[in-house]
Amino acid sequence: MCTVSINIDEATMRQINPLLTSRESIRYWLQHQVDVMIEEMMVEDTETMDVEELRAMLHETVRKEYALP
Repeated sequence: MCTVSINIDEATMRQINPLLTSRESIRYWLQHQVDVMIEEMMVEDTETMDVEELRAMLHETVRKEYALP
């Protein structure tokens, strides 16, 4: 795990969400946003497959569909 620092305009953050009234509330909100983005990237990464995986999957599907040995 790492720690990073970013600079943001607190007034702009309050315009986005009036509940972001303190540095702490902004920090929690931003951390949640980053966590969600990372989770989405991980899901996208696991949903992709390379050409060899696709080829193997297609061969297996054809074998099952046409009962080939």
